[in-house]
Amino acid sequence: MIKYIIVLLSLLSFLHAKTSIVVTFPVHKEFIQKIAKDDFFIKVIEDGYQSFDKRGNLFKNEIYYSDVYLTLGLEEEKKYIELFKKKNRYMKIIDVSKGIEKDIVNGKVNHYIWTDPLLVRELVKNLYNTLSSLKSYKKEFYEANHKVLLKELDEFFLSLKKKFDRNEFYNIYVYEPYWHYIAKRYRINLYYRENRFTDLEEVPALIEHAQLHNIEKVLIRKGSSYEQAQSLASHINADIVEHDITEYNWKVNIQSLARKIARYKKNL
Repeated sequence: MIKYIIVLLSLLSFLHAKTSIVVTFPVHKEFIQKIAKDDFFIKVIEDGYQSFDKRGNLFKNEIYYSDVYLTLGLEEEKKYIELFKKKNRYMKIIDVSKGIEKDIVNGKVNHYIWTDPLLVRELVKNLYNTLSSLKSYKKEFYEANHKVLLKELDEFFLSLKKKFDRNEFYNIYVYEPYWHYIAKRYRINLYYRENRFTDLEEVPALIEHAQLHNIEKVLIRKGSSYEQAQSLASHINADIVEHDITEYNWKVNIQSLARKIARYKKNL
C-alpha cells in the first residue's frame, strides 16, 4: 500500500513539475504568461539590463539547463541556439513563428512580427499550441486564456486603428527595421538611412528629401547612438523618438510608440 502511495505521489509530482522555458526578450515572456499564467518557469536571455555574456554562472546555468527554448527565428538567436545545443543536448528548441508570413526588408527576412497586433494573433496561436503540447493536461485552461487574449488583441488593434486613422503624419526616418510591421499595418512610411553618422556633404540632399516627404521624426532603438540620430535630425529640425520593441508590458509599449510618432488631426 505504501509503495502505491509513493508511486502516486511521484506521479503527481511529475505532472505538476514546472517546465522551464527560455525566451530571448521580456515581451515574449509576457505572451506566454498571458496564456499559461505561472505554469512555467520562464527565463529571459536579454532583459535590457545586462548582456548575456556578462551574466554570472548561476544565471547562465539556469538558462543552459532549461527544458525548452522558444525562438522567433531572429538573427540574434542563432548564437544562443548554437551555444545551448553544446551545453544541453536535451533542450528542445522550437520556433514559434513558423507558419507566419514574413516580409523581406532591405534584403533580409524581418522576424520582428510582434509590433503588429494581427500578427501577434498568429504568434499567440502558435504559443497556445506549443504550450498545450508541453502540458497537454492543461490544454483547456490554456484555450480559455487564449480566447481571452485574442479578444484583447482585436480590441487593441481597433483602438490603434482609430488613433492612426486620425494621424496626419506618415513619414519617418529609421536606421533599423524593428518597426516595419506596425508601420505597414497602419500605413506609416519608413525611410531607411544607413546606420551611421550623417556627413555634411549629404545635408543639402537630406533637407530636400525631408521637405519633399514632410519627414519630422527620426525613430531609433532605445540605447542606440543618440548622437548619430542627432547628426540626422538636427539638419531637418526633426524630433528623435526612442523606442524598444522588446520590453515587457507590450500593449503599453505599443501605445507609447503610437503617441510618439503620430500627430492627430485636430478637427476629428
